[in-house]
Amino acid sequence: MESVLLDSLKSYLDRPRWVVAFSGGLDSTVLLHALNALPERPELHALHIHHGLQSEADSWQRHCEDFARHHGIGCSALKVSVEDSASIEEAARRARYEAFEQFLNPGDVLLQAHHLDDQAETLLLRFFRGTGLEGLRGMPAARDLGEAVLVRPLLDVSRRELEDYAAQHQLAWIEDPSNRDTGFDRNYLRHKILPQVEARWPGYRTTLARLAGLAATALPDDAVSNLTFHSRKSTWSALDLDALRSLDEGSRNAALRQWLGQAGITPSLAQLQALQKSMLWSSPDAEPVFELGPFQVRRFQEVLYITRLTSFDPELEVSWDGGAALELPGAGTLSALGGDQPERFTVRFRRGGERCQPAGRAHSQRLKKLLQESHIPPWRRDRLPLIYLDGELAAVADLWICADFAERLAGWRFAWEPEG
Repeated sequence: MESVLLDSLKSYLDRPRWVVAFSGGLDSTVLLHALNALPERPELHALHIHHGLQSEADSWQRHCEDFARHHGIGCSALKVSVEDSASIEEAARRARYEAFEQFLNPGDVLLQAHHLDDQAETLLLRFFRGTGLEGLRGMPAARDLGEAVLVRPLLDVSRRELEDYAAQHQLAWIEDPSNRDTGFDRNYLRHKILPQVEARWPGYRTTLARLAGLAATALPDDAVSNLTFHSRKSTWSALDLDALRSLDEGSRNAALRQWLGQAGITPSLAQLQALQKSMLWSSPDAEPVFELGPFQVRRFQEVLYITRLTSFDPELEVSWDGGAALELPGAGTLSALGGDQPERFTVRFRRGGERCQPAGRAHSQRLKKLLQESHIPPWRRDRLPLIYLDGELAAVADLWICADFAERLAGWRFAWEPEG
């Protein structure tokens, strides 16, 4: 428990005071006891809210004060008035949070003992009530509360682990009888539904917590458009690496997930982390490749591209009259418009040593150099369809018509749609 708390609260060790929302129940009793045992921490204080809704409320307050006194912890109790409402739970919650804000000083940390089971219940209740993405984010691990901050350090700890801790340290706690009343939605879910869910899917708590984490980092649907642009170098939009690096880790994960989703790719968190390590932080002059099923993510000149893994025959050579579109397996589709005179083209791919003099150039140049100057990614270069006439290179896809054939092909326009 100590390591969990220290990891969750390391950012708050310099705060003036930690205030535990102390109901006297199992969860807050374990939290208060475990925090009190930490070797280094700010001042610790217990805050009990007396709602006045149960006949035992006065004895619960005394229990909390006695527990705190026994462990040398300062304790305050605030009595609140809960207004009549269709939802007594919600009215009590509003009164409780108003009391929290009034009690807390600037810079204080309010610590609540919500745990892994609570998070799962919250997500399922919101789901059943028809929540949107915002609701699926669950309870945040931390958020501002007036001039203080609210932190939930036990969201990764199960109720069973809290029970084990309490038994080990022989802690006594309050059992609120209303927690057994299945007339309340949360209690119905906890006592009637979740035992059956656990019998079938024992890992549901962790799965739902992971969902909450993913939802918490999700970006608005159009947010990733600020990082992408359409490129003829890929069927799918390309992703600007500098813009991606400027985001925090959670937003990067969300942006990558959205970007990959355009190709139907649904990566795991582990894959996203490995992808970032490969693409964002490798040597600047590297051209890394990361495989995701039938796809690859490639980096070229600080831009990420998605490509599809396809079979390709570099020795392919076909005759073509420029009429119907020509399907080139693994290399896309080549089509042509115009042409006053019929021609018999030969289409093939790079074999090395090709030269072309594009319009406006004084001399012919090696095709390799032309492609480099035009920033054509390496994986595209070998799949560019080269168009030959009479055994000579006449055109390079839809990029250039070579000068020796400019007059002969004056009426022709080629179009190439790459595959993946």
